[in-house]
Amino acid sequence: MLEFWLTKSVAGRPPVPSSIAPADLRPWKDNIVVFEVIGEESGTFVYSYYGRALVAAFGQSRLGATLDDLPPEQRAVLQPEYETVRRERLPVARVHTAVFGGRTRSFERLVLPMSSDGTSIDKLLVAAYEMTPRELAARPPVHSQGHSPGHSPAPGASSGPVPLTVQKPGASA
Repeated sequence: MLEFWLTKSVAGRPPVPSSIAPADLRPWKDNIVVFEVIGEESGTFVYSYYGRALVAAFGQSRLGATLDDLPPEQRAVLQPEYETVRRERLPVARVHTAVFGGRTRSFERLVLPMSSDGTSIDKLLVAAYEMTPRELAARPPVHSQGHSPGHSPAPGASSGPVPLTVQKPGASA
């Protein structure tokens, strides 16, 4: 999905939402969320699309709800991440592990900014895929701030957002 997002970026700017047709997102449609971002400073994030796999994973659709409607502990994780993507105008990826519905589960997430006017980030495209314990164990460890090598975070802890190195389209390595 990151490669697709990069093909839609122009002159190093996040893609314009209108440049992405719904059919373009078909490979990921069940595992994506689209947020409308309302407001300039501290935005309100409104779910405008919520994939079927996520409905199945979490037991409900959040279509039309806002991030403020989430339980405080979930909002405390997501709000700063989404604000960072808005501010930095760059994608962020991470694995998030937490207790959902009484079960510890891990999701690999990718948050991609989009801008209708080329300046303000007014949409976020989020992909979330549940990871099996085998997939999680096969990943190389990622050490986020506050965790030293050889010491694992507490069970249920989430790895922090990992800014991606994104080469601007048209630039050479």
